[in-house]
Amino acid sequence: MAIACPHCQHRLTLTATKPGRYRPQCPGCAKPFLLWVPDERADGTPMRDNVTGTPASAVGFALACSSGGEGAEGGSRGQGAAHAVADTNRTRARAADDSPGPGAGEPEDSPLPPRTEVCGYSIACELGRGGMGTVYLATQLSLDRSVALKVMSRRWANDPVFVARFTREAFAAAQLSHPNIVQIYDIGEVDGARFFSMEYVRGRSLAEVVRASGKLDPETAVGYVLQAARGLKHAHDRGMIHRDVKPDNLLLDEQGVIKVADLGLVKTPALPPADDRPVASSSQSGLHTLPPDVTGDRIALGTPAYMSPEQCRDAASVDHRADIYSLGCTLYVLVTGQPPFDATTALGLMSKHAYDQLVPPEQIASRVPKEVSSVIQRMMAKAPEDRYQDMSEVIRTLEAWLGVHRAGTFSPQEDQISRLESSVLQFNTCGAAQFRGRLISGFFGAVALVAVLLAFFGKIPWAFGTFALALEATLAYFVLDGVTRKGHLFACTQRFLTGLGVADWAIGLAAFALFCVLLALLKVLWIWLGFGFIGVGLALVLRYGVDRTLADERKAVLDGVERQLRRMRARGLDEEELRQFVAKFAGRQWEEFYEALFGYEAKLAARAVLLRGGVAGARDKHAAWREPLIATMERIEKGRKESRARNLLLAVERANLLAAGASAESAENHAKAAADAMVRAAAEIRNAETAAARPGPRATPALPALADVRTLVRAAEQPGAFARGAGRSRDPLGVLIGLFIGPHVRATAAAVLLGACALWAHQNGLIFGAQTGTDGAAPMGAVRVTEPLSLSGVPGPALAWVESFNVGLAGLLLVASLGFRGNLMSAFVLIGAAVAIAGHQFGIRTVEPFRDYHVSLMLGAVLALVGFRLGTR
Repeated sequence: MAIACPHCQHRLTLTATKPGRYRPQCPGCAKPFLLWVPDERADGTPMRDNVTGTPASAVGFALACSSGGEGAEGGSRGQGAAHAVADTNRTRARAADDSPGPGAGEPEDSPLPPRTEVCGYSIACELGRGGMGTVYLATQLSLDRSVALKVMSRRWANDPVFVARFTREAFAAAQLSHPNIVQIYDIGEVDGARFFSMEYVRGRSLAEVVRASGKLDPETAVGYVLQAARGLKHAHDRGMIHRDVKPDNLLLDEQGVIKVADLGLVKTPALPPADDRPVASSSQSGLHTLPPDVTGDRIALGTPAYMSPEQCRDAASVDHRADIYSLGCTLYVLVTGQPPFDATTALGLMSKHAYDQLVPPEQIASRVPKEVSSVIQRMMAKAPEDRYQDMSEVIRTLEAWLGVHRAGTFSPQEDQISRLESSVLQFNTCGAAQFRGRLISGFFGAVALVAVLLAFFGKIPWAFGTFALALEATLAYFVLDGVTRKGHLFACTQRFLTGLGVADWAIGLAAFALFCVLLALLKVLWIWLGFGFIGVGLALVLRYGVDRTLADERKAVLDGVERQLRRMRARGLDEEELRQFVAKFAGRQWEEFYEALFGYEAKLAARAVLLRGGVAGARDKHAAWREPLIATMERIEKGRKESRARNLLLAVERANLLAAGASAESAENHAKAAADAMVRAAAEIRNAETAAARPGPRATPALPALADVRTLVRAAEQPGAFARGAGRSRDPLGVLIGLFIGPHVRATAAAVLLGACALWAHQNGLIFGAQTGTDGAAPMGAVRVTEPLSLSGVPGPALAWVESFNVGLAGLLLVASLGFRGNLMSAFVLIGAAVAIAGHQFGIRTVEPFRDYHVSLMLGAVLALVGFRLGTR
């Protein structure tokens, strides 16, 4: 029997090939490996070579066995039915043999107990275990949302090559964003083991659906598979192959949306084949006794019951057509209730996929239409060239069978539009919604009226107290609503605050303390506190009285719309087209309704498409005041996330290079370049996706995005080539300048200026709480004469510049500058603030009614605005 050595690819011929196990030694590299020759197929027929037709004695399955702790990193493509799989020193032993398994000394994973905190996540419970690790249900503390946390098994954590591959592929998969793909949020490290957090889908897998119902109606099954095909097409278009498509990895959520899960085996074309070979189990690891529907420790990188023939032979060489085969197997299971092939061993099952004839689905389940059966048989053709050549063909074929015939965008039926319009109208005009709107408008109107009247009658402290009532009631409601309803703005604020450093918290607390001191000096602190308690009470009434009633009334409306959308999904409507249908026909006041259905981010994406070109007509925005706040916090969080990813990739690449024998200095330099290149590539991918002009949801993504995704992992191997012209090196002089004009300096200066201005106004009787002179008032129409700020123990010249409201306005300019970045911007704003404060002291001449400090303020403001224009958000 001719086979190839899984260590060095040397061809050798074995003569003693009776059924059983052998330990031949390669004459090329002198390394031993384990060879197992089965005596028959799982169905009892003799195993035959697909080339020579010889019986079992000519067919073998080679498993490389390490010697002296050295594992082979590459597998081999065996001849005929031979299948070579590398078995490194990291493979865990599962069954006794004449030598202990390579991973026998590794400690078993101990489950993380509930309420354990892991890098910003709180563990709730264990969801399941697989060959690569354990999946937990956890809460992301910064956003207070449920996530699925996949933690790598300990026996892989000490393998730097595998850790590097795992991290690169998770980072690449995190760039995928599609309604039919489980989103990966973040990657991190815990106790030396890598993990990634991903979207937690509330629902069940299609495997559970089949177990509960036996088999599905063909139309329903095709609708589910069609959604999965759209998600897989999104991954394929970006150069990624799943390689483990099966019912367990297709999740059905509560809204009827199918999401493709478990991208842990995702393959990128940039991955070198030598690093992509299976490192699966030998006979010691129980490969030949594993249940055929279970994924073992990277067993041929897939699940035997759903693997394409070429994936069974060599998982490293497969392309996107392997996913088409696996998706065909999945559809077969959905419509028949049983897998296309059955065997008692994983290898026997893989052999059947490679050589046995498929039983047509309609012969097992008579209700399966012949058209669906033909589609399944073509998807499951043995040769890749005989299948559909890409997921687009699969999608078009399934859509045609479901009757989703259209050119361009979706054209809804009149009854669908009418039901949607009626639901939106009911959502916006229900009794509690109208009452709530009048109540809030009346409250703020009354506060404004009372404040004006109090100020008119000279009760300035109480006028400011009514302002405090409105402010504190708003803040209290924001917190109550955020904790109970978890709105997007509250989630962003919570994430922003939890990500602040010690210095940021120190500045914030100091600013709050200064504000309280100013209130005390102005003798209004107790008024603010009293009105604050009233504001909290009003917020409680609004949240737990009016809002609860409103939520109950709207829930019935939203439930009805979601039932309508589920029916439309089941009929094959694309998720993005469905969302555009809702946005287009929800009327002028569509945003709150749309956000309640799909979320804030989906609303922004739909608005960008809907309002392009102005064809949608006049549309109202819902709570648009939130958007600049959310955008600023998300920009800051994006920088934090990139920094965390860069640090993690740096550590992973450094360990990988050190394990390969590189020097410490070389490993450090190359790892930094690789981490920067991957982070930069990911940023370019996201920017290209966002900026790409998409006239419709079925448009093809921009070509630059495709190219960048396919070079994402390659950027780690060739960071120098990728980085050419992609970015600028860090400027040491710029870093030094930033220390003196950075945001921390501007924030401190703003606090000093605002405090000094308040004290100056207080001393000169310009605000309530203090008066100067005998009566403290200037004659009507006269200009009040003010004195510079004076404090005991401070020399007069040191405070001579605090002599007008320009000081406070300059402080507000510095506060506004905190929303921008850049040394040039900081320089312009600081110069502008200085001109506003002291420019009039250098001989500025003007004419009535303008005064010299007015001109200083205008010049300073112009300089600050120029700085804002030069800065970046």
